[in-house]
Formats: sequence, structure tokens, C-alpha cells
Amino acid sequence: MNNMPSSGDQNKELSWEDAVARYLESNPDYFLRYPELLEGLSVPHHEAGTAVSLVERQVQLLRNRSQDLSQQLRQLLGIARENDILAERLHRFALAMIESNSLDEVLGTARDILRQQFKLDAVVILLRDDGEHLGGRPEFVDAVDQRFEQLLRQLSAGGESGSTSGTPKPVCGATHGADVMDYLFASQAQAIRSTAMMVLSGAKMRGIMCLGSSDPLRFNPQMGTVYLARLGEILASRLERLL
Repeated sequence: MNNMPSSGDQNKELSWEDAVARYLESNPDYFLRYPELLEGLSVPHHEAGTAVSLVERQVQLLRNRSQDLSQQLRQLLGIARENDILAERLHRFALAMIESNSLDEVLGTARDILRQQFKLDAVVILLRDDGEHLGGRPEFVDAVDQRFEQLLRQLSAGGESGSTSGTPKPVCGATHGADVMDYLFASQAQAIRSTAMMVLSGAKMRGIMCLGSSDPLRFNPQMGTVYLARLGEILASRLERLL
């Protein structure tokens, strides 16, 4: 009797499950290329000698995913805590500016709070003196001071606005050229390793605020500048009213 399969058996279409099984047999590295699919599998675990089962592989993937998510959560919580601290410091700065009633008091208080509360090594505020303001204070520079005008143009040409007022974004990063650092920070220039610079802009005044730190990582080009921009806006608004 002929036991060979009939032509009808040969032409019989494979079931979906059989097709999947044959494909996996032909591609034993499939789950190595698509490990995320293991997370959705439910396979009974049997003792299998030294072979690693799908369940063990699945558990390992889930454990790795859990560790990654935990690390991301810790980073987000750290950022949230830092933002809360910055928001509180910014609030205290704003209140101090509101309570300051003279130009001397505003400038002195701003410098003290920024140094102490924001842990800065240097704070420089420069304002253009058009001849109508009080002289004698180191913050006021002559209207024809070319170094001030050049730095102001560079910061103003930053392009993107940092606020709804149209003031350019603060510029953060490594130190600038030796001449600029000497002009801004004088005897502290050698100790300053990173800076944040912003334009102080108003209808009646133009100025610059420069923050310096001995920490080279304190200010960097990738950092957010929202709080720095708010600091500049608060100080500029108070100075504008007094000038």
C-alpha cells in the first residue's frame, strides 16, 4: 500500500500557529532581535538544566526596565527639588527688590542675595550712564565705554528671546576671553570658571548682569535659563522705576 502523502496533503495550507512555530524554528535568534516581545509572553517555567528559559529572560528584561525607570524617577525628583529651591530663592529675591527703596539699596541687596542665596562667587552689574544718573557707583559705566557696548551687542545678538519682554536669553557657559574676564571680574577673573550673562533692558536703561562661579560645571550652554531670565527681569524692572 502506498504511504506517500497525497497531493491534497502536500497542498494543505498551514495553520497560523504552525506557520509561527516553523518561523521560530527557522529563526532561533528572533527574540534576541526583538527582546521587547518577551515582556508580553506567558510561558510555564520548568527546570531546564543550564538552559535559560523564556521566563528567566523575561524577568531579567523586566528587572532591567524597572531599574531604568527607577533611575529616571530619581533624576526627575532631583530636578523637581532643585526647581523648588530655585523658585524659593527667586521669590525671596523678588521680595527683597520690592522692599528696596533706593538705587543703592537695590544694587547692594541684589549683589548680596545673589552671592549668598544662589551660592555665587562673583556678581557684576553694569549700567550705561547717559549723564543723567548718579555717578560714583561702580555699576555705572561711561556711555562711550567701548568694551561695555561691544559686550552688550554680543549678548543682544543672541537671537532667541528669553522672555515675553523680548530680552535676549542669558548666555551660559565657559569663561570668555581674558580681556572680557578682566573687564568684568577684575582681580577675581582667574578664579571664575563658568559664567552666566544677561541683558538688563528697560525703556530708560540698558545694562548687563554677569554671574560667575569657580565651578566649571555651574553654568553650561545646555542648561535651562528660565530662572536666570526671571532674575534679570526682576532686577531690570526695579532699576527702571528708580532710574
